Amino acid sequence: MKVLVFGATGPTGQWVLRQALEAGHEVTAYARSPAKLVPTAPGLHVIAGELTDAAAIRRAVAGQDAVISLLGPGGKSTGTPIADGMALIVQAMRSLGVRRLIATATTSAPDAKDRFSLPFWLAMHVVKALAGSAYEEIVTTAAVVRESGLDWTLVRLPMLSDKPCSRPAVAAHVGDPRIKLFSMSRERLAEFLVAQLSDSRWLGQSPAVSNGA
Repeated sequence: MKVLVFGATGPTGQWVLRQALEAGHEVTAYARSPAKLVPTAPGLHVIAGELTDAAAIRRAVAGQDAVISLLGPGGKSTGTPIADGMALIVQAMRSLGVRRLIATATTSAPDAKDRFSLPFWLAMHVVKALAGSAYEEIVTTAAVVRESGLDWTLVRLPMLSDKPCSRPAVAAHVGDPRIKLFSMSRERLAEFLVAQLSDSRWLGQSPAVSNGA
């Protein structure tokens, strides 16, 4: 498949690039700072652009089979730059007929299928109190994905770790005891995201993910 990745310069994004390429996909990274990417590999294309540049985003989306987004707020900011950028991505995908969208959020963006979990409830309220506009950005961006009309999957993340983990990711909803707040390897997350390119199980859903037991 031809796959476009947003947020590719971050540590998880670079794992996604590596695993998508190893799976045989033709990968394009859309990046504001291409110099942050790993050395060019066969099958990897890079397009430099801002998240506010609708024309550049449209050029990057053209001809793709799917889009993976790891975009998220990087701290307190004014406005909703991530949600606004996601809206431009969705607009380009819809107009160009690119249907598959795999995006990430956190469990701060609730889902109707979630069950009550005290640790997650407490964590969400701490984030809401301390993160300020970042919390609203997460929730708003998730809404853009869910209301896109595309073939979307919104993968909600716990705390991520650079430590290796041999166990594959588990996907479920909040309240399932397998989903842990502080248990997700970036490598295993990337593996799960790339697998969604050919897996329709979570189509139109918002699973939470965690390292498997």
